[in-house]
Amino acid sequence: MREMDQIGAKTPQEPCAGDVHAFLESLTGPSRGTVSWLVDSALTVSVGEARALGLRLKDNTPPHDEDIATLQWSEGGYVLNALAGQDIWVNGHKIVSASLKHGDMIEFGELGPISRYRICTQRFPIRHTVEDILSDAYAYARSSRRPFAQRMSGALRESGRRLVSQTTMFFRITVVAAIALIAGLLFLLYQNDRRLADSLQQEARKIEAVASMLSQTREDVLTPEDLVALRDAFQKQLISTEQRLGTLEQRAGASTRVITASTQSVAFIQGAYGLRHVESGKLLRHVLGPNGEKLQTPFGQPWIEPDATGEPAEFQFTGTGFLLEGTPLMATNRHVALPWTTGDKAQALKNAGLEAEMLQLLAYLPGQTDPIEATLDRFSETADLALLSVDPSRIEGQGLRLADDLPRSGDEVFLLGYPTGLKALIAQAGPEFLKTLEKDESVNFWTIAARLSAQNQVQPLASRGIVAQTSPGAVVYDAETTSGGSGGPALNRKGEVVAINAAILPEFGGSNIGVPVLHLKTLLNETASQ
Repeated sequence: MREMDQIGAKTPQEPCAGDVHAFLESLTGPSRGTVSWLVDSALTVSVGEARALGLRLKDNTPPHDEDIATLQWSEGGYVLNALAGQDIWVNGHKIVSASLKHGDMIEFGELGPISRYRICTQRFPIRHTVEDILSDAYAYARSSRRPFAQRMSGALRESGRRLVSQTTMFFRITVVAAIALIAGLLFLLYQNDRRLADSLQQEARKIEAVASMLSQTREDVLTPEDLVALRDAFQKQLISTEQRLGTLEQRAGASTRVITASTQSVAFIQGAYGLRHVESGKLLRHVLGPNGEKLQTPFGQPWIEPDATGEPAEFQFTGTGFLLEGTPLMATNRHVALPWTTGDKAQALKNAGLEAEMLQLLAYLPGQTDPIEATLDRFSETADLALLSVDPSRIEGQGLRLADDLPRSGDEVFLLGYPTGLKALIAQAGPEFLKTLEKDESVNFWTIAARLSAQNQVQPLASRGIVAQTSPGAVVYDAETTSGGSGGPALNRKGEVVAINAAILPEFGGSNIGVPVLHLKTLLNETASQ
């Protein structure tokens, strides 16, 4: 604190003793923080050019132009008297004369400071208490005649300054430590909020990725509702798409020789892949309930986590592939061998911090009761093609020959494959086979295929069509097929592969697109050169 040079003034460090009765502490103006001791019974108060409060003994000397009031000690307190023509306010009320009480706020004229009056009954503290500082701020805000916003900002600014400069060192250190602690806690909360937000965002991305994967899985997996629909179709003698595709000879008069010679080399592909959490390196597994049941998220998706204890989450798919003459390789589409690379699935997985991993890939060939395990050998970066490796001992003497030339517009083609996957195979197997499935509650995606194969019910569906257009990038034809037929061979009348079925174009009158066989030859040559 600063001290004004006044008659009879004492420093704040000196005890309040003798003729010291009270003191005034300026709270505003250039002299704010200055203490003026009231040491005599009669004093004259003035406000100088610097708006500083001045005190002198009241005597018979002529009054000064700066004089504004007098202070007279009476009955344990001072009486404040405003001089003629001067404005004085006590606690916000304009007065002519007022007996001052401890804690009164005095405003000395329009230009003078606002001061706090205190009766001196004990040693004046070297440092103010927090209570005193806050009390002064409240009294100032309450009694000042300034606009409300200015009063509040002034009170806050001055109380902050005094808390910093007029409190004890221990208090300041405590406040600084508390502020640092609060700042540290706020930073930790911010970090936790960020981590929580990132975790929620990552979880949302994971749910999005899983939903994207499940969209294809639902097309390939049989549900109880699918079995009921198939049973109703049999009972009502309805001819399904699968059955229509299986009556090639009756509908189109296709070459029986080509179909018979090629059927044994066309495989029904069945697979499942899982998702691995990149950061932890763990596969996503099902979260199990108290009774071992698989739980779901509030969004109706399987609840899967890297640290869960259930089985790895499977995303199942089906497709078609065919053996190649003279090599233990099977050709199919890239989107069959790597189903997680189609559409926006790859980006969804990347955003979610996941990577796909093949869990099981099986190939069922007509006439063989046991499946063949297949592994990815190579895929094309430019065409929708992939090659799978299979056990050579299981495919002796089988395989389709590749055509040397592209087909021409108007040429006849025969398409073999497994459109609609298991549904088509069950439809071909007949109603009796369906009844056995409905009775057995343990059947699933894998056991249905195994049962069909054991009963020699795995046979590709065939359809005939005409080539509409040929280009180096695609062969367009109208042979009927649908989802699940991807990867099947399109054959010419010689039984040679001219294209690999890849996409359906329902908006173009049921036309389909095949990858020209020349791209498959290029991929084979790349494999042989390594």
